[in-house]
Amino acid sequence: NVGLGLSPSLTLSARQKARRADVLGEVGLTGLEDRLPGSLSGGQQSRAALARALVQDRPVLLLDEPFAALGPGLRKDMLALVARVAEAHGLTVLMVTHDPQDARAIAARTVLVAGGQAAVPRDTGRLLDDPPEALRRYLGD
Repeated sequence: NVGLGLSPSLTLSARQKARRADVLGEVGLTGLEDRLPGSLSGGQQSRAALARALVQDRPVLLLDEPFAALGPGLRKDMLALVARVAEAHGLTVLMVTHDPQDARAIAARTVLVAGGQAAVPRDTGRLLDDPPEALRRYLGD
């Protein structure tokens, strides 16, 4: 599954196999290279999806509600993993989330999208500590 990020035909060169192994190690899936997605736990599936994105070696990591289906503990672990990997590889992370705590955990700056309009990026802590009216409504404050 991770190899799909390198070659849709899954015909991987030795170099690509080594890259896949390195990334699987980074996300804690060493030894699970031959497992099918259905035989992995939810957390392992999330790690495999992250590995599939990372193996492509792009400067921007795009994530759309990547951990919405995970429990709080695993979600926290995955956010920390994304932050560590992004820092280690110098990646820019663009993550869509509906959970303000995800943004607080991983993002220095946040773009609030409300009413179909994207606001100017703001410091995440300041934005969440003193939210504009649209965010207050969303949060139920």
